[in-house]
Amino acid sequence: MSLQEIYIKILESNIINFIIMVSILTFIFKKFKLGAIIDNFANDIQSKVTTSFDAVQNALKEYKEKRKEQREIPNKKEKIINDAKLMAKKLEDKNKEDILKKEIELDKSYEKAQNSLHRRSVEKTAQDIQSAVLHLTKDTIKNMMTEEMQVKSIFMALDEFDKLEGAIK
Repeated sequence: MSLQEIYIKILESNIINFIIMVSILTFIFKKFKLGAIIDNFANDIQSKVTTSFDAVQNALKEYKEKRKEQREIPNKKEKIINDAKLMAKKLEDKNKEDILKKEIELDKSYEKAQNSLHRRSVEKTAQDIQSAVLHLTKDTIKNMMTEEMQVKSIFMALDEFDKLEGAIK
């Protein structure tokens, strides 16, 4: 085979066309930096996959935490109920103590008021009796004595009553 035959075979076999096409594609890739664009797409996809993987991991972790919290809800609920019952019992005891203190204070106040009222009524009764005795004594003495004796006796009685009044007050 001669050199010419080899050229003809190459032309007929489309190898030149293939080489030209590869050269043009290489030129296009270099000129438009398609390699960098493809690399960027690959990096974007890789970062999205990584981000998605991290998000899935975080979601799983959060899910596990929520499931754990959900299992603890009955215990927390019972603790809250027990704390509320304990607080209610403490408040009830405190209210009972306060009520007892108020009852004692009211009893003391009532006793003081009763004593004061009793003392006033005793004083009033004593004054009423003293006044009645004074009038009766005056009337009796007037009837029994002479006028001059009556005057002396009245003054003496009044002096005695004044002494009594000073002793009572």
